[in-house]
Amino acid sequence: LSPSSAEADALAKQLADPKPEVIAEAARALGNLGSAGDRYADHVASLLRWPDPTIRLAALEALGRFGKSAARQSGKIARLLSDANLQALGQVHAATHAPLLASLLQDASPVVQGAACLSLVAAGAGKAYVAAIAAKLDQKDTRFAATAALSCLPGDILRPYVQELVEKALSDGDSRIRSAALDVIGKVDPEEVLATSSGLILELLRHQDGAVRASAALCLGRLGTAAAAHAPEVAQLLADEAEDLSWLPMQVGGASSRQPMTTRKPRCAALVALGGLGAEAHVGQILELLEEDDWEVRFCALDALGNLGSFAHLHLSERTAGMLDDDTHPVRAKACTVLGLLGASDQLHRLSEMLDDKAQAVRAEAVIALGRLGPAAGAHACQVAELLADASNNVRGAAAQALAAMGSSGRPYASAVAQLLLDADCAVACQACAALGGMGEHGVIFAEDLEQVLEDRRSTAPEVCAAAEDALGLLGLGRPGHGEATLREVAAGGAARVPAVVQAALDATRTSSSK
Repeated sequence: LSPSSAEADALAKQLADPKPEVIAEAARALGNLGSAGDRYADHVASLLRWPDPTIRLAALEALGRFGKSAARQSGKIARLLSDANLQALGQVHAATHAPLLASLLQDASPVVQGAACLSLVAAGAGKAYVAAIAAKLDQKDTRFAATAALSCLPGDILRPYVQELVEKALSDGDSRIRSAALDVIGKVDPEEVLATSSGLILELLRHQDGAVRASAALCLGRLGTAAAAHAPEVAQLLADEAEDLSWLPMQVGGASSRQPMTTRKPRCAALVALGGLGAEAHVGQILELLEEDDWEVRFCALDALGNLGSFAHLHLSERTAGMLDDDTHPVRAKACTVLGLLGASDQLHRLSEMLDDKAQAVRAEAVIALGRLGPAAGAHACQVAELLADASNNVRGAAAQALAAMGSSGRPYASAVAQLLLDADCAVACQACAALGGMGEHGVIFAEDLEQVLEDRRSTAPEVCAAAEDALGLLGLGRPGHGEATLREVAAGGAARVPAVVQAALDATRTSSSK
C-alpha cells in the first residue's frame, strides 16, 4: 500500500529537528515515500545548503528517489524537474533507467524530450546517447535542453557536432542557447573547431542580429591564439554600436536578470575576443575605446588590454592606471585587476590609493592586484592589513591572501589573519586558513587555532575544515585533503545503494572546498 500523506507530513516536520541524524533519516524516509513525499521536494532541496555532509548526502538520495518515481509519468517529469534541469532524475540506478529515459526522447511533448536529454547526462549515460541528444538541436523547443546537456559532456566526443552547434545554436535568438553553445564549442580542440566551422563562424560576424554577431566574436576569442588570423574580421565589430534589448521585457517582468555586456553589445564582445586572440596589432584601436562614453565599452577595452599580457604592460600601464580615476566603479575595479595581471609594479602607489575607494569592488580588486605583485608590494602591507576589518567579505578575504603573498612583509600580520578563522563568512574563513598556510613559521604559531577549527567539525562548515586541514598540511603539520574524509566514509557505506548520488555529493564538496 502507498504511504499516506499523513506520514509524509509527519516526516516533513522532522526536517526541523535540531539533531542532524534525525534530519538525515527524515529526508531519506521522505524519499522512500516516492510520490507521497515528493511534494516536500523543495524542503528537502533546502538541506543541500547544510554544512553537515551526512545531511547533504541524505537530501541528494531523497531527491534522486523522487526523480525515479516521476520518471514513470512524463507530465510529472516536466512539472517537477524543468526548473532543476533534471539534475536529480537518473542519479539512482543510472544503468537501469537510461533506456527508459532514452525512450522519452521520442515523447510527444518537446518539454519531456528536453527533460530526457538533461536526465540522461545526469544519469551518466550522456556519452552513450550523445548522438540522440545532439539530434534534438534540430527542434527549437528542445534546442536549449540539448545544448545544455551537451555542455556537460567531454570535448573529445563533441567534435562531430560542432558544425551543427554553430549553425543552429550559436545563431539562435535565445541568449541561453547561445551561451550554452559557447560552452560546448569551448570544450573542443580549437584547431578542430576552425577546421570544420571557421567559415560559418565568420558568416555569423555579419549576422543581422547584433547578439549573434557578439556570440560569434566571443566564440573566436575563446579559441585563443589558434584563431588569431581572424582578428581583423573581429576588429570590424569595434565600430558596431548595436545593442540587443530583446531581454529587457523579461527583466522588467522579473523573469530574468540583465544580460552580460559581451552578449548584448558586439563592440564589447569584439574587445574581449581580441584580448583572447592576442591581437597586439589592434592595441591602438582598443586604446581609443578607453575614451568612449559608454562605460561598458571602456570596461571591455581594459579587459582586452589585460589579456594582451606583457605587450600591454610595456606600452600601456600608465594609460591603464589613468582609468583608476574613472567615474564608474566597475571600470576602476577592472583597471586594478588589469594592473595586477600585468605585474605593473610601477603603479604600486596608484594601487595603494585605491584601497581607500568608496566602492568595495574597487577595494577588493586593488588588494588582489597588490597580492599578485607579491613581495614587491610589501611596503603597503600595513594598509592591506587594515582591510582585514573591512565591512566587505570579499575585501577581508582578499586582504588575508594578499598579506600571505607579500612574503616577509605580510607575515607579521599573521595574528590579525588568524582572527578571521572565526569569521561569519565561510569563504573568508577559508581564505584565512589558506593565508596562514602560506605564512611559514608565522603560520605555525597559529597551528592550534587551525586544529581547533577541525575539532569543531560539528559546528564548522566542511569547506572551512578542509581548508584548515590543507593549511596544516602546507605547514608540515597535517595531511592536506583530509577535509573530505568524513564524506568519503559516509559515501563508502552508501555506495552500493546510491552510487551516483554519492559521487555527486563528493563532487559538490570538492567544488565548494576549492572556492
